[in-house]
Amino acid sequence: MTRFLTGSLRRSLLSSIPLGLVASPVIAQQDEPRNAAPSLGVSVAQSAEAPGDIVVTAQRRLERLIDTPQSVTALSGDDLTKLNAKQFVDFANLVPGLQYVSQGAGTTQVSMRGVTSGADVSPTVGIYVDDVPYGSSSAFANGARRALDVGLFDIDRVEVLRGPQGTLYGASSMGGVLKYVISKPSLTNVEAKAQGGVSTTENGGTSWNGSAVINLPVVNDKLGLRASGYYSRDGGYFDNAVTGEKNVDRGEVYGGRVEALFTPADDLSIRLTGFAQDIRRNGNAYASIGLDGTPVDGWYDQSHPLAEPFRSNFRLASATVAYDFGPATLTSITSYQTNNTYASTDGSAVYALYLQQLAGIPAQAVAIDELARTRKFTQELRLASPTGTQLEWQVGAFYTHENSLLRQIAATYGEGLVPLPNVNAVTAAIDSSYKEWALFGDLTYHVTDRFDVTGGVRYAQNRQRFTQDASGIFVVSAPGSSSHEDVTTYLANARYRFSRNATAYVRFASGYRPGGPNFRVIDPVTGTGSAPTFASDSLNSYEGGFKAETADRTFGFDLSAYYIDWKDIQLLNPVAGVTNFTNAAGAHIKGAELTLTARPQRGFVATGALAYNDGSLTEAVPVLGARAGERLPNTPHVTASVNADYTLFRSNLKPTIGGTLRFASDSRASFDGGTNLRQYRLPSYETVDLRAGVSFGPVDAQVYVQNLFDVNGQLAAQTILSQLGGPAQVLMLRPRTFGLRLSTGF
Repeated sequence: MTRFLTGSLRRSLLSSIPLGLVASPVIAQQDEPRNAAPSLGVSVAQSAEAPGDIVVTAQRRLERLIDTPQSVTALSGDDLTKLNAKQFVDFANLVPGLQYVSQGAGTTQVSMRGVTSGADVSPTVGIYVDDVPYGSSSAFANGARRALDVGLFDIDRVEVLRGPQGTLYGASSMGGVLKYVISKPSLTNVEAKAQGGVSTTENGGTSWNGSAVINLPVVNDKLGLRASGYYSRDGGYFDNAVTGEKNVDRGEVYGGRVEALFTPADDLSIRLTGFAQDIRRNGNAYASIGLDGTPVDGWYDQSHPLAEPFRSNFRLASATVAYDFGPATLTSITSYQTNNTYASTDGSAVYALYLQQLAGIPAQAVAIDELARTRKFTQELRLASPTGTQLEWQVGAFYTHENSLLRQIAATYGEGLVPLPNVNAVTAAIDSSYKEWALFGDLTYHVTDRFDVTGGVRYAQNRQRFTQDASGIFVVSAPGSSSHEDVTTYLANARYRFSRNATAYVRFASGYRPGGPNFRVIDPVTGTGSAPTFASDSLNSYEGGFKAETADRTFGFDLSAYYIDWKDIQLLNPVAGVTNFTNAAGAHIKGAELTLTARPQRGFVATGALAYNDGSLTEAVPVLGARAGERLPNTPHVTASVNADYTLFRSNLKPTIGGTLRFASDSRASFDGGTNLRQYRLPSYETVDLRAGVSFGPVDAQVYVQNLFDVNGQLAAQTILSQLGGPAQVLMLRPRTFGLRLSTGF
């Protein structure tokens, strides 16, 4: 019952602008030094047949990206380094079709291709560390706004799979999948790398970061160990005009990974991984801006009386065992993860007034304190035929068992921020469990050496329960509840290779998001209550695409177009001031993405990208104050980018210069008639980044400036605290920032 006032308070409602520096996903970099500008989709694995080919694992097989019959972007570890990317928001703007809402590391909601209702009930994008799914699948742990923010050092690549991935990746991947592929231990080479950087933001703080990795082959060709650690401090750039505190959003992310790869026989491999990461922030990243678009104080100022600290502790242990029988390979993936988060939100703008008006309590400030904890075990078994045969197949089984606890307390303060005794506005604990098992498989038949077709299916069953222990002015306890669901998803595609460097495809895919038991809410005026359960929502996606490049990889492009039919959208439903869940009508989304790359001469790279998205409701949704045909929130209609980089190879220093121009059209938070989630318009914006680098032997150096013209770009907004006319909380583009990065390795 409580997710109501509390869980939804910090729910991020608006996505960031999704497009930035984009290079063709089918053009590999050639002859570029380590500090050259990045290119999306650079070679992330090497093919024995053609070393320049880009290889990904979108279909749970290694295959060339140009051959993959779906829209995929790959960012290599080198690209992330060149971008000075330390967390998700540092590269997300560069990926077509990827949107996000964020108030700082650890508080992020991710969506793809506009598949979002604004404040999502649970995730619409699956997030994976290698083949391990992250986070809660239920609606009771605030998983929608807790997207994994992996420290990006020693990452082999990031794969972004657009469109539903329901057959191979399962629940909550209806919008797509974001996959972090971690660097594997080498069994033959000793390796060490280190990097560090410092930057300063205008009218903000100083930031710095450092990281290191070492790889040791303990037994040559048999056992390798790899260990890495990283630390980054963000100096922040938002001030609180009420308390006078500067850079309230400052924070740090630190962690490390330890991996062992053991191959006792040629056909057997065992990979063990331990991963730990902590996030600490003093406050959230947003500015207080009136619903008319006028800042309450300044473009980078907040206006509230209480602190909003955040902390997160994430732990993951996994074991991947693969055995090649010859006719097929059996893979087992076992994992256990824990995720603890604590967050405090200043809810004074709404709940102090409610307490004054409804209960006669002289409240001046209200802090919503939340503790969320998830424990998750997963097991997957997969049997796959070799790649390259006329008939390729894979079958598998998946199981997950998750336990989550969500505790929320509203701390009430009077004049002078003195705690008010004996006032219990909200005290709540939600204890929930989620169990799912699934069977899946797909089959690809190569009709000719150029034409093939694929079909896939997944059957999943989940069982959920929760108990609701709550007290206070706004909430009461209620009996526990449970639910049971069976869902089937499908995949069908056809692919035609005109040549080794040109592929066309059509793809149909479906996806879903689990429903579940509902918070029990009774309206004291009407006596009506919430439904005992809410249903899963689902979508069907129809996509066509064409990928091509010249034989020498001088020119290339990637074009895709899609249409999405989304049904039974899950929504937040306020009853008597308390949020529960419901299903509403559907939406239609159509769009297209085009990426171009040109390398007319050695050392010069130019890229351009254009993305279009148009999503609208099929019927009116009174719960949202939305009319039929109204635009879905969080996604600009148009995003575009132009990028150019030049490397002077004639010099031993191999100097590089480059620049990026990004544009995003306007977007909306919520809907025109929204009362609980008020409407806010984010205007269009453009921004320019510049960079330059040199190589001093083993040391690479890069200097850069982000947001050269210091544009006040508005990336995202949430309006849950604007119910009574108060300001929106708006994430602003980081002000002009100058930085230096140094890296070395052997």
